[in-house]
Amino acid sequence: MFNLASFAIMAVIWGLTWAAVKYGLQVLPPLLLAALRYLLAATLLATIVGGVGPAFANGCAARTIASALLVNTGTYGLLFWGMQSVSSGLSGLVNLALIPVLLFFLAALTGEETATWRHALALTIGCAGLVALFWTRLGQSGASAAGLAAVVGGTVCYCLGTILARPLVEQVAPLALTMVQAAIGGAALLLLSALIEPLSIQSLRAIVTFKALASLAFLTLLGTIVAYTIYLMLLREWGSVRAGLYAFISPIVALAAGACLFGETVGAAEIGGALLLLAAAGLGMPQPKPVANRSRHA
Repeated sequence: MFNLASFAIMAVIWGLTWAAVKYGLQVLPPLLLAALRYLLAATLLATIVGGVGPAFANGCAARTIASALLVNTGTYGLLFWGMQSVSSGLSGLVNLALIPVLLFFLAALTGEETATWRHALALTIGCAGLVALFWTRLGQSGASAAGLAAVVGGTVCYCLGTILARPLVEQVAPLALTMVQAAIGGAALLLLSALIEPLSIQSLRAIVTFKALASLAFLTLLGTIVAYTIYLMLLREWGSVRAGLYAFISPIVALAAGACLFGETVGAAEIGGALLLLAAAGLGMPQPKPVANRSRHA
């Protein structure tokens, strides 16, 4: 029950993250927002977390650095760049539909998972639910092939980084790994921001505005420190495929947040898609192990 409750908290937080990002992007450029998110999280965690040595010991250094660059820098660098020419609805559909599929493919390829009918059915129902959920939001013309490729590339980076990080959670505390990956990924994002989005007096002043601070507070404290640490814990307990099922729950939360905060419409297609996503997530959840019957003595 603890893992299921943690999973629900993570999925809700990451569903609300889209609204927090949208709020912050009203005043800050995307790469700078992402960089500040991770660097602030790393700074806060550095004051309370110790024992990060295992992340760089016993041959883990390369895996730690590579997973941080993939999950944080590669994902957000490519995703935000692609969203300049691709609608948020289409970007969300491509990203969220690919995450569980790619995670299952990579997990099966590495021997972490064995294909079953439950996997196939859950993925099929989930992808159908995502299409229904985003169907009315796909009407943007002019989406460039390069933009779509960047969104796909960012999703691939995320899934590769997740699979790469899976062995790390066996020997590094989730909170410590969150701090290390946030520091590495945030530093690389800040470098990219300096190259692509040159800092100006205006952007520096925008950091201390209410919208920027509110967005960063949510993304840093909840989106990174709480939700990503839960994700790493579930990665250890459930494996990458089942931990990645949040991609079938978070869109429902994002849809509700969009309706409440931004006045986005919700119709029959969205409701039907949400029900399909819930069914897919339930089907993909870890099954309880049967309790062996106690032998009875005459």
